[in-house]
Amino acid sequence: MTLLKRRSHMVSFRLSEEEYEGLKHICIAVGARSLSDVARDAVQRLLESGSSPRKDLNAEFELLSKRMEVLDREVKRLAQLLDQMPAGKMSFETARSS
Repeated sequence: MTLLKRRSHMVSFRLSEEEYEGLKHICIAVGARSLSDVARDAVQRLLESGSSPRKDLNAEFELLSKRMEVLDREVKRLAQLLDQMPAGKMSFETARSS
């Protein structure tokens, strides 16, 4: 049986109605005993990761931007290939093998 650490400090903060409802839905979805357990788990994850969520979000955004740039270049390259093909010669198999 796991022993729970004694908790002697309290943190209090306000939520908007939407934030509170979202927290309740998360609590139900993960099967947490209370809203405090969900909030405590979120704080613990932040402490363990050693970074702020904003930095992680920025890194994810940068990665997504780079991937979108690569995808955009590939779409442009494929569009150029299609433009170079004679009219009426295009078929699914031709496009697929390019």
